Amino acid sequence: MKNTKKVALAGIFTALCVVFLFVGSLFQTLDLSAAAIGSIIVLIAFIELGNGWAFGVYAASSVLSMLLLPNKTAAVVFTVFAGFYPIVKVWLNKIKPFWLSYTVRILCFNTMLTAMIFIGKKLLGLEEDYLNFGIIIYALCNVAFIAYDFALERISITYSVKIRSKIFGPKH
Repeated sequence: MKNTKKVALAGIFTALCVVFLFVGSLFQTLDLSAAAIGSIIVLIAFIELGNGWAFGVYAASSVLSMLLLPNKTAAVVFTVFAGFYPIVKVWLNKIKPFWLSYTVRILCFNTMLTAMIFIGKKLLGLEEDYLNFGIIIYALCNVAFIAYDFALERISITYSVKIRSKIFGPKH
């Protein structure tokens, strides 16, 4: 694919991320869902454009969402974890044995969860009630993360096998 097509496609992916994150910031019940949809867009950018371009989509979407969104919760979740994770997941999947790979993924998630809580509370002044539940929030978030990680894997496979060729044609 030529660079001009890659730039255009990266711009479209970035715009889609920001639009979904914006919708998530308008309706607070959708903030985590919007961040997850943004991560799927970054995953598709990774599949279509490669690592560097996907990181560019993530970085541009993160900066724009932090600057433009009225409610920053979706932007923080996307910037600190959801947008970055599909790129990192490729390398984490290569760790053998499987249990070690999953242990590193969970450690990565918990580090990012701590960063999200810190950034939300201390830097952005978010006063969400659920940020104060300590161990309960970590346990629930870890269960959600395992489901998210599994879903991201399935979405990646489904996109690559069934959807990609219908949108972009056969890959060369």
